[in-house]
Amino acid sequence: MTRKTRWAAALLVTALVGGWGLLSTPPVQDWLVGKAVDRLVSQKAFADMRDDQLQVLICGTAPPPPSKTRAKTCTMVIAGNRAFVVDTGPGSANNISRWRFPMKQLQGVLFTHFHSDHIGDLGEFRMLSWVGGRTAPLPVFGPDGVEQLVDGFNQAYAADASYRAPEHELSAESANFVARPFGLAGQDERRDHMASKVILDEGGLRITAFQVEHEPVYPAVGYRFDYRGRSVLISGDTIYSRNLLRHAKGVDVLVHEGQSDEARKIMVAALRRAGDAKLAKVISEVGNYHATPVDAARLAREAGAKLLVFNHMGPIPPDNMVTKQLFERGVGKEIGSNRWILADDGLLLTLPAGSIAIERRSLD
Repeated sequence: MTRKTRWAAALLVTALVGGWGLLSTPPVQDWLVGKAVDRLVSQKAFADMRDDQLQVLICGTAPPPPSKTRAKTCTMVIAGNRAFVVDTGPGSANNISRWRFPMKQLQGVLFTHFHSDHIGDLGEFRMLSWVGGRTAPLPVFGPDGVEQLVDGFNQAYAADASYRAPEHELSAESANFVARPFGLAGQDERRDHMASKVILDEGGLRITAFQVEHEPVYPAVGYRFDYRGRSVLISGDTIYSRNLLRHAKGVDVLVHEGQSDEARKIMVAALRRAGDAKLAKVISEVGNYHATPVDAARLAREAGAKLLVFNHMGPIPPDNMVTKQLFERGVGKEIGSNRWILADDGLLLTLPAGSIAIERRSLD
């Protein structure tokens, strides 16, 4: 090493040590953190709401098993400046907050059914929409049982509202949910799963709830949103459903769950090798009440859906190249290569009125 090289190395070490020393001083730490906070609070809020478009924001895509990168199932549909959330899986409210969505625009929560991975964040949506500017009780739509769910969350979060109301200068009563049950359960033991009902029709927006097949859950439903000539359908949890096919005819965007048979068999074998026979049995039965990706692709093709969007993907989330290819097996053969995508949390689809375009971007 030459003398010049030794001097350069010594200067570099001195600079690094000095820089580290500066980072360890409170004034420099305060300045750096202050700059980061400035950037955060000045970040532009979600501002893509326009009267002439329908939008779909995927807030959560994970199956029930834990995921490091995905919240559990949640889809937001934005018609003009009105937003509705379908299912509130754990972690989804945190996503919506990170994307700086104006929660006062939330007009309702809709549940497909009441499994824990679909309802877990309801309390967070209650709080965030209330402190975000909501001034009246929030409607919660659902099949039979939604009244019990709403009563339970209102009771559980009553103390929270009483603490926050004076601090935020809000009415504690306005924090509440109000149940909007629409039934759809059969009146006898026969379950033909073909019932449907328009649950909202105002301001150019029509929302239709329809039965799907997710036994032993009954009723379980999906939803179709129609606004200014554009449409989106959300499947909820279901096997291949004739009623879903009927309501998906000609839809622009079909958001459908998918549970891979190949991944399920791999998980079952691993659980049995590990001696967990109980969980292996649970996972082995998933195929009895969930559609496979190929099932969803076939339905999308038969319905003439413009774009199939997979969410609630499992039982192993498609988080890398190998697990994606595992999940996708057979899908391309069923529907082709350009009519479907695997959703990540933060996928935003925009459907302009008077157009056939489906614009895509990610909020993450």
